[in-house]
Amino acid sequence: MLASGTGRAATRGGAPVLDLDCGITVYPARETQGRWRAVWHENGQRQQCEAASEAKLAAKLEKVTERLEADAPNMKLRGADLIAYYLSPDRLPVQRQWSRKHAHTQRRLCERFAAPVIDAIVCQDIKTEHMQTIVNAASTPGEGDRVQGMISALVTAGLQGGYLTSARLAKAHWQAGDRPMPPPRVTVAGESALWVDPAEVPADVDVARLGQALATGRHGDRDELMASTAAYSGLRWGELAALTIPRSTRPGASLQWTARWSKSPGISMSRRRRTASTAGRSTPAARPLATRSPTGLPLASSRPASSRPPEPTRWG
Repeated sequence: MLASGTGRAATRGGAPVLDLDCGITVYPARETQGRWRAVWHENGQRQQCEAASEAKLAAKLEKVTERLEADAPNMKLRGADLIAYYLSPDRLPVQRQWSRKHAHTQRRLCERFAAPVIDAIVCQDIKTEHMQTIVNAASTPGEGDRVQGMISALVTAGLQGGYLTSARLAKAHWQAGDRPMPPPRVTVAGESALWVDPAEVPADVDVARLGQALATGRHGDRDELMASTAAYSGLRWGELAALTIPRSTRPGASLQWTARWSKSPGISMSRRRRTASTAGRSTPAARPLATRSPTGLPLASSRPASSRPPEPTRWG
């Protein structure tokens, strides 16, 4: 490292000096038992160090060069100062400051997990294994995830504040070690998250009872017809929600609907939704609207028109 410096004569005494990168000046020993000395400016102040030999001075200047190249003078401070800076409300603008609850959570995580490990360590000496020790101190995977999130935010704040220089410090995740792992999450392969077990599908008798119960209400014929249509027509919820009374033909007891594709601005082609609408071109297909349930019970919609109250213009 010192060999890469540029030699020149000293301004006083005439002995040669070495000018290194980042503004470091090295003064070699003037005698056999003399000491090597280096001088530089950091954070607006003149700093210096010395050693008994050139090799020992070069080892000390490695950390100095790292701080000067990264413009991170706070790396000389302790981990306690890093944690205090991370928890300081003035670190963030007023519009982005933490809520009281989040600030309490972060302070608790720092005091319980981070402080016992890095409080007394110089920030420049904090390594990935220290962060891994902090995360592994959590007792459960869920708590480990919260601690890992705190470590990631702590490292980000340290990089911005000149306390740290390596983003790899945030690459720590919870490790079970000798602790028992949580049971694996059970999922159904190849099925939707909305998959319904066949045993949970209502039987015909259940649908008939629901229709009879709805028929006693204020709009009994409409509500009973809605229940039977939802149960036996095969329409999806969006199609049922868009269905209107005029689109069902009473004489032929058939149900007409129109299917069209709609795309909103900013939504990709893969997110198109199939909706039912009264506008557009009708499809030639029509699904029959049963006037009796599979159990043989008549629906209110099949009663004579004179015995039914006026029809609303829209269901739902």
